[in-house]
Amino acid sequence: MFYQLKIAEEKDLNRLTSFVEKAGVSSEGFESLIDCIVLMESGEHEVVACIGVEPMGEYGLLRSLVVSDKLKQAHILTLFQSIQALAEQKGINHLFLVTNKDASVQFLSLMGFDEIEQTSIPNQLLSIDHLKGSLEQDNAKIMVKSS
Repeated sequence: MFYQLKIAEEKDLNRLTSFVEKAGVSSEGFESLIDCIVLMESGEHEVVACIGVEPMGEYGLLRSLVVSDKLKQAHILTLFQSIQALAEQKGINHLFLVTNKDASVQFLSLMGFDEIEQTSIPNQLLSIDHLKGSLEQDNAKIMVKSS
């Protein structure tokens, strides 16, 4: 199966929002973040994965990762590499994320993310509603990767 990566555009907003919400993930703020979202689509232009970064100066919060069960780990790795490249283009040097899945921690560690304490989160990021909600999840773990 052929998949294509691209930076989301306004014309992608409806199908992207639908894809994310179908997975039970919040699409709040997508309108203002559309050029900070990488999506992967099939040859038929069906969205099969996405991830966004919410910028705050040199810091960024990775959010709204949704991946179709059709994808292999290599596709997910490519998706992460793409959002990291986009973040660097936008002047983001420190990428943060929150996960509550131990399997994700192992995968992300292999990609260079380190687990940190909540007290190490920069104050700028603590103002992001999406982050506040994620930190309230059971077993929430914070990870960071600096370039």
